Amino acid sequence: MKIVKLIFPALTVLFGVLGLTNVVNYDISMPFMFVFLGATMIVTAKESFDKKKKKDAIFYICVAVFIYAITAYNLISKLE
Repeated sequence: MKIVKLIFPALTVLFGVLGLTNVVNYDISMPFMFVFLGATMIVTAKESFDKKKKKDAIFYICVAVFIYAITAYNLISKLE
């Protein structure tokens, strides 16, 4: 779990930097960044559940759902 907890934030930062420096097109890199950010929140929520911190875990899950909802909305709106 520690490796996953390090990989997801690193990928979030990597795709953010790639998009902001125009190495990869912004429209391509930002959805990936938000997907990995949501995955980071889910991993953090699981750790909070394991530590018996239910309120924190529910908050992290709500943040992940919000991130995924906004990302899905942006992707669907660009298809039209």
